[in-house]
Amino acid sequence: MADKIGVLGEASVNTAATTTVYTVPSAKAAKVKIMWSGTSHGSTGSGDLTITVNGINVAYVENITAARYVHSNSTLMVNPETAAAPTGATALLTVAPAPFEYYLSVGDTVTYTVATRTMQALNVQVVGTEIDV
Repeated sequence: MADKIGVLGEASVNTAATTTVYTVPSAKAAKVKIMWSGTSHGSTGSGDLTITVNGINVAYVENITAARYVHSNSTLMVNPETAAAPTGATALLTVAPAPFEYYLSVGDTVTYTVATRTMQALNVQVVGTEIDV
């Protein structure tokens, strides 16, 4: 087996459900960060998004307004929702891995749950290093 670095897992399911982005394979360990970007539902009402690492909530976005953009950046796991898409014009408006690092063992998972309303778009990536143990 070989060590890996880069995008270890990615998912873009935007329907109301729980989706597994990454599971540490057998005989591996990983040091990861999470990068994500999404556009909330287009209808009235609000929806929620929860990102978990091995069953622990690490980000929770409650009552996302319709047609708003939410994402991670280099200083925040959840940049406040905006009416405009991330442009890269400032650090806060640039989609990037959040600064928090997670150390994972065999079988540990990174998941997200979309609740109440389907999002228009969502992409969650787990980036980092996976090594042999």
